[in-house]
Amino acid sequence: MVKRFYTSVKAGQTETGYFVALDDRRLKTPAKRDLDLPTQALATALAEEWDAQDEEILPASMPVMRLVATAIDRVGDALDATVASFVEYAGSDMLLYRAEAPPKLVKHQDENWSPVLAWAKGRFDLAFTVTSGVLPVDQPANNAARLTKIAGRDVFRVSGLAHGAALLGSAILTLALESGEISAERAYALSNLDALFQIDEWGADAEAMERLEQIALDIQALNRYFSALKP
Repeated sequence: MVKRFYTSVKAGQTETGYFVALDDRRLKTPAKRDLDLPTQALATALAEEWDAQDEEILPASMPVMRLVATAIDRVGDALDATVASFVEYAGSDMLLYRAEAPPKLVKHQDENWSPVLAWAKGRFDLAFTVTSGVLPVDQPANNAARLTKIAGRDVFRVSGLAHGAALLGSAILTLALESGEISAERAYALSNLDALFQIDEWGADAEAMERLEQIALDIQALNRYFSALKP
């Protein structure tokens, strides 16, 4: 761990964007690149994370910093590949692969996941093939091109989308969260629907609950990041 080496934290603005300064020295990424931010809200969120550090700096407690650094240091150098990975998630999206049994879970999935697919159809003109079981099924050929366009070329947004798809197991849920169609709490419930169903039926052990609690925190952090990106 690195001990806290600064006293003050502030967010500032330049002619081209926003920044965070530690004791009047502008913060850089782990790769020593300039940390230029697109919105004041994102700079403020980042400054709050650094200001909240105690005697030692805990990177795990700074999810916004991780997403920003990933955007600048990694996504910027591999934008096409990162967008492609997000699009690939949609091809095997969790919402498309339903349980075959028990009937109660089948109904639960349909009632909760199908409205999100309907939203994606109305919002983005994306149609998906839903199946039961785990065997892969082909999705409409034009989905990939549409999702690539939807993801766009902004490295900060793409960083959040790619992270969200992996975190939620669903590119579709990530778009719904980023668009404000669902809340962080709803995203957590939908992305962990099967696990929560099993807990309701059979109970849960401490390890499973701890894992779910961390997922909930990660989704809340992602939602804050998406909100901070909006003008």
